[in-house]
Amino acid sequence: MQLMLIIIVVLSSLQLASCNYEEAAVQCRSNCPMLDFRYIVDTLLQQQRELCRYQCLTNFSDDLAETLKGHIEAISALLFHPPLNYHNRKYIISKFPYQSSEEAMTYCTAFGGYLAEVSDENEYRALQNFVLNTSSVDIVLISGSDAITEGAWIFQRTGGPVPFLDLIPGQPDNLGEEDCLNLWKQYGGKMNDLPCGFRSSQDRFMCELPRFY
Repeated sequence: MQLMLIIIVVLSSLQLASCNYEEAAVQCRSNCPMLDFRYIVDTLLQQQRELCRYQCLTNFSDDLAETLKGHIEAISALLFHPPLNYHNRKYIISKFPYQSSEEAMTYCTAFGGYLAEVSDENEYRALQNFVLNTSSVDIVLISGSDAITEGAWIFQRTGGPVPFLDLIPGQPDNLGEEDCLNLWKQYGGKMNDLPCGFRSSQDRFMCELPRFY
């Protein structure tokens, strides 16, 4: 019953959404059902913990595991575009904007992952093509920040250096404290720097998840 309630809450949220972020970004922070997913995120995190706990029990039902995973997938399909599967990882791009990079990371964590991390050129080309072939997206936030030291890009999750960069010519320019990395479809899916906070209702983010999620 609790799992079904989660899906009902999500569906109701989508039906009730009526805020316009271009006109009222601040007001929509807490009173726009489609974009205020704190309850859903917390519930998903609890669901993930229960799934891990059940899998440790000898009498755990495989059917129950599949049911839990199925509900997570159903909610994911409402909130994200169809995924990319690449080298034992699944990548998903949100259908909704983010208030900050921290919020985007929280959503990714709720689904068992993290902001997409470009580890090498091959992965970059795959994610670049993913952005180019996903409709209704242009600027997509990925992992990478130079907030600590300008020009020294690190992954927020691990603190390790971003090993591969392919920036748009003339970028990064740090115009207005642009400390987060993104892929920009308008420029062939190349990398660019943008503010880590809310910028536009058109901006999206990409999560990287273990393949089994």
